[in-house]
Amino acid sequence: MNKIYSMLGIAKKGGNISIGYDATLINIKSNKSELVLLASDASDKTKKNVQFFCDQYDAKYIEYGEKEVLGKCLGRKVVGVLSITDKNIASYIINNI
Repeated sequence: MNKIYSMLGIAKKGGNISIGYDATLINIKSNKSELVLLASDASDKTKKNVQFFCDQYDAKYIEYGEKEVLGKCLGRKVVGVLSITDKNIASYIINNI
C-alpha cells in the first residue's frame, strides 16, 4: 500500500474526508473541499458532473486510483469520488502523486 492510500486512511480517521458523490458535491458547493479525488474507473457521467462543479466552484480535482483500492483504504467496498477538507493533507497528496 502506498503513501497516498495511507494518508487517505489517516484523513478518514481524522474526519477530513467526505466519501461519495453527494457528500463531495456538498463540500464543493460550500467551499470546504481542498481537493477532490476521482477514481480513474469511476463512470464517465460521474467524472463529468464532478469536474463541472469543481470548475464552477474553483475546486481542485485529480484522477487517482481505482474504486476498489480507494474503498479498501477507507473501509468501504468501493469509493468512486471523495473530498478532502484538510489543506495539509490535500497538498501532501498533490505533491506525492
